[in-house]
Amino acid sequence: MVASLLQALLPARCLLCRDSLPVASRGGVCSACWQALPRLPEPACERCGEPSEVSPCLSCQTSPPPWRRFAAVFAYEKGARELVLLLKNGRDELASPCAVELWQKARSFSWPEKPTVTFVPMRPWRRLTRGYNQAELLASELARLASWPKQKLLRRVAAGTQKGQSRTSRHQQVAHAFEPTGPAPERVVLVDDVVTTGATAAACTRALQRAGAKEVWVLALAKTLKR
Repeated sequence: MVASLLQALLPARCLLCRDSLPVASRGGVCSACWQALPRLPEPACERCGEPSEVSPCLSCQTSPPPWRRFAAVFAYEKGARELVLLLKNGRDELASPCAVELWQKARSFSWPEKPTVTFVPMRPWRRLTRGYNQAELLASELARLASWPKQKLLRRVAAGTQKGQSRTSRHQQVAHAFEPTGPAPERVVLVDDVVTTGATAAACTRALQRAGAKEVWVLALAKTLKR
């Protein structure tokens, strides 16, 4: 009763701008903040997501990533960074509207047939302390929206933290941090919340390929631009 009374007396606030929140909001974020989130520039390279007039970009032509195609919705900065951090730290209700953004991005792809959706797994202790894996929540919602099958195809093995490390160090450390849970379908959509250097996505893709995946698409809510 006390909680209901407080809700009646104290208006809901947008998680990002803290303004009063209309009843019809998306995951506790006002429409103005959703519209103001920094989206990735276009045109972009279909292999790495970096702004590029040609696709694949020169970098991906020289050293192509292991996945077939990459796409992310937001640049990992400003409000988008705050959105992802909220999703990671207790605001799991944001998974549904964020997955809508992912699905709208995915619909621009040409899908030969229904792919299987999977996600980047977390370390077990972190999954236990947080209570959920935000990438798994996004994958579940995306699979529901797209009517695609979802399956846990990867598990995490021992590896140290990547926080604060260089791009080269991240790639070296995470290279063998994932292994398949079993045979993988031929076509897989790998979902993550943020792609920073691409080291994690590359390691996951290679693990899926070892398990039999022929084509892997990477979908992320946000990406750190190289600029």
